Amino acid sequence: MERKQYRRRPIAIVILIAACTMGWFALASRSVSSPPPDLTPNLVYNAGFEVDTTSSPPPGWAMWGGDEWKVPANYTRDTENPHHGNACLRIRHPANTGGYLVTAPAYAIRPKPSMQYRITFWARAKAPGLAIFMVEAYSSLDPYVDEMWIGPFSFSVSDRWREFTFTIREGQDFSVEKNRYLMLGFQPASDESQEQTLWLDDVSVSEGRLTDDSVIDESKVKYAPLQHRLRPGDKFAFTVDTKRIQGPAPRNVGGVSFHRLSENDRTHAFNERGDYVLPPETERAIRELHLPMTRFYAVGVEPYPVEAAIDKAAFLCDRIGINQETVPLELEDIGAEDAPLSPEVWARAVAYAEGKGYGFRLWEVGNEVYLRRSKVAFATPDDYAKHMKDVSQAIRRVSSKAQVGLSIDRWGTTWGTNMLGRAAGSYDFVVAHYYIGLDHIAQRRPEVAALTENFRIMDRALQIGALMKAYNPGRNVYQYDTEWGMSASGPNDEDPDYVDRNANIVGTLHRAVRLIYYTREGFLRGASSWSLLSEARAQGFGVLSLHAPDKRYMLYWLYYYFNRYLGDNVLEMDGTAPYYTPSGDDPYAKPGEYPGPLTPTIVTLSKDGRTMYVMIANASWERSFPCEIAIKHFRPSHATGVLLSNSDLDHKPMLERKDELVSSFTARAHAGGVDFVLPAHSVLFLKIEQAPER
Repeated sequence: MERKQYRRRPIAIVILIAACTMGWFALASRSVSSPPPDLTPNLVYNAGFEVDTTSSPPPGWAMWGGDEWKVPANYTRDTENPHHGNACLRIRHPANTGGYLVTAPAYAIRPKPSMQYRITFWARAKAPGLAIFMVEAYSSLDPYVDEMWIGPFSFSVSDRWREFTFTIREGQDFSVEKNRYLMLGFQPASDESQEQTLWLDDVSVSEGRLTDDSVIDESKVKYAPLQHRLRPGDKFAFTVDTKRIQGPAPRNVGGVSFHRLSENDRTHAFNERGDYVLPPETERAIRELHLPMTRFYAVGVEPYPVEAAIDKAAFLCDRIGINQETVPLELEDIGAEDAPLSPEVWARAVAYAEGKGYGFRLWEVGNEVYLRRSKVAFATPDDYAKHMKDVSQAIRRVSSKAQVGLSIDRWGTTWGTNMLGRAAGSYDFVVAHYYIGLDHIAQRRPEVAALTENFRIMDRALQIGALMKAYNPGRNVYQYDTEWGMSASGPNDEDPDYVDRNANIVGTLHRAVRLIYYTREGFLRGASSWSLLSEARAQGFGVLSLHAPDKRYMLYWLYYYFNRYLGDNVLEMDGTAPYYTPSGDDPYAKPGEYPGPLTPTIVTLSKDGRTMYVMIANASWERSFPCEIAIKHFRPSHATGVLLSNSDLDHKPMLERKDELVSSFTARAHAGGVDFVLPAHSVLFLKIEQAPER
């Protein structure tokens, strides 16, 4: 994962794709053409900027983004060299700014069911580059309640006028039930750091009857909601029975991803020359995590041939004790920014790995291909879908064992759930990168970050799982999450890499809850979070650092104990727990939205039935909870373990001493079970051993 920002509207959207929805579009440079006869007249007010006024922006249009970017002089009516008529709109984007233009809320489009909307506009720019178009979607404008975006989409501009066309479809790219208001948005540069000026003219939106039913309306696909297993109640008490097994524990969810193999010797296992640079202490620390999986990306664009890169990945897996069969390899850079690798290169890599006897079987085609950056390999979703199909066919010609993975936007439609249909039949697993991105984490309740947002994103994963199967009847498709974590920007819009709460006790609670659900509910075949190595100055995703090989991050100890305190089978639970229900004072969670237990729990049993493991995350920052576990068909002899807890919301993720986070823990074991008091903001790992038979 490259550095990304996850911001909420109305701040600029260039790198914010991971929190967006991508609508279906066709993009073209073309001559003037009349809309089909079944389309309505233009739905955009002042579409040609012909209303003669000195106001900036012109009537019908509004500045959007942070208040600091709302500079009227950057959005002016221009009468020099319009595409048509007497005027056009000039949008100036100073370097390192985040503002953009939208159709004014008073003139928002009110979409109708089963309709499609054809959007055209003419544009030119001061310099060649990529500009951004998106459709903002709101369920309410008073007050503003934003829903998922449609887009953003990149389009290539030059100093000559060109026409661009997009089509979005109700029921496929958006839903009128949630997206009651649509506003067009334009940003001159896909890279916020670049200075650019964009001229816009003859904007048009026409409405027509929807005729394409090839895409499944995701709102109509049924799926089982996220199960919490514990009912709401005043007491935290539950029963487990060793004869009531819910299912096997999917051990492969406890992985942590590497970045690239090589790039620099600060956060990579190999330097730019391909020399192995992991210090012995770091190598030992990774082995001691007992990682069931990891993942490498951009394996095919390292400064050495792809065959050499695969050799290095195999060497590293062997050094740190990770089974190659669980490790996805992705060959292209993020978004395939420079250029996608040819299907022949992918096939060559697969054939080489199998010829060498390596265990690599998982091939992830593309890494976050939906990101709109300064250069884009896949301008349209169809471009990526074709690439996916071509690569898949090439791989399958040389291997019957290979499993091929599809990259999608977790919240998107076109780059997300619609992509499941566009590429159906070509993929075996789906990769959505289930990060949560939040603003101003310093002002948020840890309960929301650890619980509400986790429940929201996992519910989406379940929905994607159902859609994935609907698009691939008769095929055993599955999900791998090769990057995830808490990715909140800071109160001053700091990059998530530099926000300590992403990886201190708040981020630890967030990840503990996710690990509990990923393991207990089993809706992913494997998961590998971000990221194993980081710079000491950027601790927001920190697990280990080459700058301080003798130190550990908080997240290190979470994975260390998770992979040790996990049995072979998940036991059913029957009981209650206090719930957290958003009250409405949080800007992200609607009142009553995504409630769930304050104490997510999983209980697993060893294969021989003699050892029970309990993992509980108490996401309440202030409340401790007495806990009573009744156990049937199992007589506890003693219950001991470790507790992870730190009371400083702003503590650095990197620990000076282990005891800043980790302490020993003992519960009272008795004939009927165990009981204890679970401290606030803590993660408990408990090992319960059965008494010898008399």
